[in-house]
Amino acid sequence: MYHQILLGLTERIESGEIGIGDRLPSEADLVADFGVSRTTARRALDELRRQGLVRREPGRGTFLASPRLRSNLAYLHSFSEEIERWGYTPGVRLVLREERAADEEVAGRIGVEVGEKVLFVRRLRLADERPIFVCDSYLPVARFPALKDADYGTVSLSRLLEERTGRRIEHARQWIGAATAAKDIADLLEIKAGVPVLKITRITCVTGEEPAEAVEAYFHPERYQHYNELSTQPAEIPG
Repeated sequence: MYHQILLGLTERIESGEIGIGDRLPSEADLVADFGVSRTTARRALDELRRQGLVRREPGRGTFLASPRLRSNLAYLHSFSEEIERWGYTPGVRLVLREERAADEEVAGRIGVEVGEKVLFVRRLRLADERPIFVCDSYLPVARFPALKDADYGTVSLSRLLEERTGRRIEHARQWIGAATAAKDIADLLEIKAGVPVLKITRITCVTGEEPAEAVEAYFHPERYQHYNELSTQPAEIPG
């Protein structure tokens, strides 16, 4: 009966009968419709939540969530490629572009002197016109002068880096953690300030091991998730 309920709800979601933001039948509704126990009904709804298909709001019910894009941590790829692979149209909105003096943290990440001019670019990444994440990039324009006047309204920054520097992106190092959305980030993601978000810090390197970009990205909490497959063999963790 649990699988029957799950299949019935999934079919209603896939057919569009239950749309994004719509309320699903309650546990009491499922008990009445299928003649099952409340535990069985709850198990079916919990499985949908585990799959990331629904969200539960205390006192209100269970609602169909926006689809989440999924990133594979096992290899390096551009966001645009990832969006297209999942059947969405990638987009970008250039929010800010300005030169800044590198502080100690940024200088250490991209291998420049403290106080050296770097280009700061803030972009909002979209999937089918919906905000997915805010991306703050720090670019060492003294090392790669061609990046200074590039068009950062283009979709793929990875492709732009390769075209402008003539160097292929070889690898990246990244750290994943939690953060709370400051007001400027929250406004762009269309969420409330202070809401927990996923934060990724990344250093992207081109051929020759030279850092070409330092990134801080803030992801919409309900529209994106990262996953990876694990091995029993430990990997070396850089400092």
